[in-house]
This record gives sequence, structure tokens and C-alpha cells, in this order.
Amino acid sequence: MSTDKTEQTEVVFTPYEISLCLHDVHRTRLWKEAIEDTVKAGDVVIDAGSGTGILGVFAALAGARHVYCIELHPRFVKLIEHLAERNGVGDRVTVIQADASNVTIPEPADVLICELLCTGQFFEPQVQVVRHLRQFLRPEATLIPRRIESFIRLLDAQEMIYGVRIDCDSRSVVMDDDEPISNRVCYDQIDLHNPNLLKVDAVVEVTARKSRQCDAVLIEGRAELIEGLFTETTRFLYNPEVIFLKEPVELTKGQRYRVHIGYGYGTDTLDAALKVEPA
Repeated sequence: MSTDKTEQTEVVFTPYEISLCLHDVHRTRLWKEAIEDTVKAGDVVIDAGSGTGILGVFAALAGARHVYCIELHPRFVKLIEHLAERNGVGDRVTVIQADASNVTIPEPADVLICELLCTGQFFEPQVQVVRHLRQFLRPEATLIPRRIESFIRLLDAQEMIYGVRIDCDSRSVVMDDDEPISNRVCYDQIDLHNPNLLKVDAVVEVTARKSRQCDAVLIEGRAELIEGLFTETTRFLYNPEVIFLKEPVELTKGQRYRVHIGYGYGTDTLDAALKVEPA
């Protein structure tokens, strides 16, 4: 399966972001559990977007015959090699400095680990990377995570912060005066064993909980790492995303509304097309 240039990403995160990810204990322990329950002795594993390399080292310690860690940031390529050596698995870990959406793996793999997750699958190239790397997997290969779900609800969002009206950008934090004013519904599900689409184009219906002005939507998400084991909001991962509407909408309690949402996976929240209208 070839990869079109539009699917290549070259996303580089800062050392600060990668360190936060490593020391997000709840997130990292969930991934450790999923990897230890999946990787078998003799497996070949791909760890795409390795960061510090901790997930790849988990796989090697779980018995993988070989782990290919793919990381674009040159600083962390060196650190992954050191981490593997210090944990006695340096001979079974190969670090490839490359964009994971445009890389060649030298042998078929049994497990693909890819933690390029973000709420709504904005900003991060999880789907593009998995689409590309599927060609290097055995037919019966396991993917971690296996599925991603995204949810939306309408919001009466706090606009004034520090005495300044701030509603021209999205934000990855819920403020004290943010109030959900509809039920939450799932608007997108990605089966990573078969990620054929590169964008969201969804219409869902919600019910207004209050008669109130809606000026934003609240996006939340989660990923199923292995069957029955989900990762949701942690210190670093899956923080809720508040996206302001271009035009507020007056809601009536009990009335149903259609929410149209469209964007490409990995794109900026500013590029999302949003529309709320009576159903």
C-alpha cells in the first residue's frame, strides 16, 4: 500500500511535551498493561512515534524478538537507544529516525503500537501513520490501540478570562463557568484495523438540556487499547477540547438539534467546520 504525500506528516513534538507524556503515570501504566497482555515471546513490534521509547522498551521487556522504534526528533532517537541499553534490551531495539507515515520496516511485524492520540484526533497523525504501516504487518497482527471514539456536546462556554474576551481559538481546558447544555453523543468511531477515511464528515442529533445560548462545542474522546481496556482523560492525554462556534445559537430546552462537524484527521481545530441547527 503506497502512501500519498498528503498523508505524510513530519510532526515533531518538543522535549517538554514528550516528557509530560512519559510522566503521565495513569496513561503510561494503561499502555504498559495493554502491551504486556499483547506481546508474546518472539514477536516483532513496531512502536510508531516513540517519543522517549518507553512503550517500545515495554514491548522488548515483554519478550519481543525485535522492536522497531520510529521517532522523528533527533534528541529522542539518542535517548531511546540509551533507554534500551540501560534496561538490557539494546540488542533487540532498533531506532529509526523518520516520519512514521513515510518509513520502511525491514520485516513483517506482529504488533503495531502507535500512541499519536489527541481528542477528536485533531493535531495528531495517528490515522495517517497506521494507514501507512499496515503494509508492514502480518495479516493477524494486533494494533494498540484498536479503536478510537470521539464525542460531542453543546456548550455555553466561558468567554471572559483575565478580563479579556477569549473566544477566537479553541482550548484544551474546561473553565469553571463552562456549562454543557445538551447530552453527549458519539460522532466518530475509527477502527484502526481498517482506517480507510482521512476525515470526519458527520451529522448527529442532540437534545438541549436548557434554554440557553450555545457558543461552543465540547469534544471528548477515548481509545480502546485492547479489548475492554480504554484510555480516556489523563494528565496529558485526551484533554477535552472546546471549539467556539462562529455564530452562537439560541437553544430551547427539550428541542433536538443537528450538529454538523467536519475536519481532516490531524488538522487544527481552527479548520473544523461546525454548524448547529434545529432538527
